[in-house]
Amino acid sequence: MDWIESYILQNTIVLHRIFYTLAVLAGLYIMKRYTMRIIRRKGYDPAKQFTTQKVVKFIFIILFTISLLIIWQGSADKILSFIGFFTAGLAIAMRDILLNMIGYLYILWGSPFKVGDRIEISGQIGDVIDVRLLQFSILEVGNRINGEQSTGRIIHIPNMHVFSFPLANYEKGFKFIWNELTIPMDRNSDWELAKELIYKLLEEQTKEIIEEAQAQIEEAGKDYLIYYTNLTPTIYTEVKDNKIILTVRYLCEPRKARITEHILWEELLKMLKQHKGIQLG
Repeated sequence: MDWIESYILQNTIVLHRIFYTLAVLAGLYIMKRYTMRIIRRKGYDPAKQFTTQKVVKFIFIILFTISLLIIWQGSADKILSFIGFFTAGLAIAMRDILLNMIGYLYILWGSPFKVGDRIEISGQIGDVIDVRLLQFSILEVGNRINGEQSTGRIIHIPNMHVFSFPLANYEKGFKFIWNELTIPMDRNSDWELAKELIYKLLEEQTKEIIEEAQAQIEEAGKDYLIYYTNLTPTIYTEVKDNKIILTVRYLCEPRKARITEHILWEELLKMLKQHKGIQLG
């Protein structure tokens, strides 16, 4: 109490600095609330509004930090010296935290992905649901559940992983994936007729997707070297374990891979009822 009385209560310089700090904090808080209200009134889509609010919060944190340095250091020379020592300390003792913060800026401004995108990084696949100063969060798909559907688990990944691991964005550039479906057939089945019928079924299911995919390739070709000579479905044939294996390869949207497999299997089972010469192995 004696120290507080002598150093703070009787020290007008410290009292002034405390007053200025509180005033700046109150002023920035009011400005942030007003800015957030303007952003909500703009009517942005949820993903853009979420990202914009994150950027605004980060800017106000930086402004408050700079204000504290100016108020409590007193002069420009001291501020620069403090920043130098502070940065050196961070680089040595808080390397991972610093890399996460740099990764945050890269995610915001470099846009390798945004909230709502489906990505794969460091062996994890999921939909991005949040981006914070030190980490981003994804809603996991696949892993425990087939067909890349949601598991319900939220995975938090350090931002610095965008520099350390390959990043696949399902939504950027070419927005379709090649999916494969393996169909085992009895050795004595009429596999040629089966291929013909399956191919007709695939053409019906993927006609609109192929047209959209071609348009996307032309658009993505402006920024990336992406080209496919053939976007139509393909059926490969092989014999394995005394069975005829038909491997169906076709384009689909990442989030609809399991649905398309479901539709194809149901249509295939209906087809088998009509053609007794085709039997699954």
